[in-house]
Amino acid sequence: MGVTASEFIIEESDTDDAAAEIINEMLNAEQQYNVVKLPVSKPGLTRALQQNGYSFMECMLSVTHSLNPSVIAAGEAVVKPGVTCLPMNGEDFELLRGEIKKGLFDTDRIFNDARFPKEASARRYINWINDERGRGASIYKLTAGINNGNEAIGFFCLKQLNGDIYDTFLLGLYSGYKKQGYGKNLIHGALREIKRAGGRALSTHVSSNNPASVKIFKALGCEISEAVYVFVKHLVHHTLL
Repeated sequence: MGVTASEFIIEESDTDDAAAEIINEMLNAEQQYNVVKLPVSKPGLTRALQQNGYSFMECMLSVTHSLNPSVIAAGEAVVKPGVTCLPMNGEDFELLRGEIKKGLFDTDRIFNDARFPKEASARRYINWINDERGRGASIYKLTAGINNGNEAIGFFCLKQLNGDIYDTFLLGLYSGYKKQGYGKNLIHGALREIKRAGGRALSTHVSSNNPASVKIFKALGCEISEAVYVFVKHLVHHTLL
C-alpha cells in the first residue's frame, strides 16, 4: 500500500493484563499505518485505543458453514440457473486485475479510508491474490450464459486452512453484474467446490461494512460465529496524506 504497517491481534483468550501489555507493545512499535483487532468481548479496551488516536473502521465477522449436503442442496433453490464455476487461466487473471483496478471492492477499510488513494486498495487486493496463488490457493471464475455466450461475471478464491477446512478469502462480481442476484451463485459455487475437494467446513470473514454479503452468507446456511472490532491509526509522517 506504499506505507510501513503493523498489525496487532488481541485474542479472546488473552487476559485483560495481557491485552494491556499488547497495547503498550503496539504503541512502541507503531508504523505509518497501524491496525488493531479486538474481540467484541473486550469493550473496555476500546477506550484506551481511542485515547491513543485509534479510530474504529469496521467489525469483522467470522462466518462458518458445515457443508451439510442438505443445506448445500437447499441453496440450489435460491441461485440463478445456467451459472458455472471454472478454474481461471491467464486471460482470466488479466480480466480480474482490470476489474479490481476499476473498483471491484468498495466496502473495505482501505478503500474507504480518506488517508489512502483508491489505487492503494486495488494494489492490496491484486498483491494479496498473487501471494495466495503462490501459496497454492485456487482461483475460480463464475460464468453465465449471457448474450449467446459464456461470460465471466465474477470470481472466488479458495485456500485450505487446517486440515479439511477451507477459506473463501476473496470473492466478487464484476462491473455490470452486481445487484442482479448472482452473489448467491458465488458463495454457493465456493461451497460446492470445497465439498468436491473433500473439505469438511468453510471458515471465512466478512466486513460489517458489507451487509449485502452478510445477508447472502446467511441465506445459504452460513453462521456468524465471532465478531472482531478493527481500529486503525495513521502517524503524521504518513507519506500518502
